[in-house]
Amino acid sequence: MQACGGPCTDGCVTLARIGEDAWALGDSKRPDKEPLRFTTEELSVAGIDPARFGLTL
Repeated sequence: MQACGGPCTDGCVTLARIGEDAWALGDSKRPDKEPLRFTTEELSVAGIDPARFGLTL
């Protein structure tokens, strides 16, 4: 799923659940780059809410 801070013509942050307690955070402007991987706790500490992406914990 994607979330944008403004018009998505500038690119979006993508978030995907890749395991029970694992998430991948990517940049749609740089699809060739490896996404960053986080645990659910790390996402929470960073202030990233999966609900903003239409995802549930």
